[in-house]
Amino acid sequence: MKLAKTSRKLKQLVDWQQLPHGEALLKQTQQRIDAYLPLSFGYNLLKLGNLSCQIDTTRSAIPTQINCTTQGKGIGLYAELDQLPLQDSCIDLCILSHELDFSNDPHQLLREIERVLTLNGVLIVSGYNPLSVFGLKLLCTPKKAQSARLFAPSRVIDWLHLLGYEIKEQQHFNFLSYTGKHPFPMHIEKFAQRYLPLFCSTYFIVAKKSSTPMTTIKSHFKFRRKITLRQPVSTRNVHLK
Repeated sequence: MKLAKTSRKLKQLVDWQQLPHGEALLKQTQQRIDAYLPLSFGYNLLKLGNLSCQIDTTRSAIPTQINCTTQGKGIGLYAELDQLPLQDSCIDLCILSHELDFSNDPHQLLREIERVLTLNGVLIVSGYNPLSVFGLKLLCTPKKAQSARLFAPSRVIDWLHLLGYEIKEQQHFNFLSYTGKHPFPMHIEKFAQRYLPLFCSTYFIVAKKSSTPMTTIKSHFKFRRKITLRQPVSTRNVHLK
């Protein structure tokens, strides 16, 4: 298993157009986020990265919405994503779209998000699946030319569990990255989403920060015999013959 942290410089994305079939991917991601936004409540919403900042969140009832990235236009907070200038437990909803794929240290990124999320705060994360058509194309690309590092959704879920998240929803889509209107590829896409979800190109996870970050381990050790403490014999009740 490859290490999550790398010293290799990865190209940071500025627009969805830089991804294969980026417009279609943005549309499908937006549809899934739109379905969840009316259910989100709180005071502060945080969108991390240029791709997340381009997602429309006007359907959310959360009043304060912060766009955070290192560069770009229309950004409310310029900062390193793994070193956020925010106090602990101040964010109710965080959106992270394809940032793990281009992060040098995804562990630190998720730890920083966990730090700023409130108790029962929600993280929506999406990314590419290495066990997919897109992942196979990237695997055939020379390592020096690779601009992304893909992690299996099961591995991302393990990271979230270790940080104390509860997975509320998991979806897989974008099997063929088809953008046309021909009915046959659309039927294949629906079939793959239902019966072959682990081979779709994109995963979509909704995780809730839990109040118990670690599972307590109970000891199975038991005494074979019950131990009873005997009362000391009082000398007043002892009669010598």
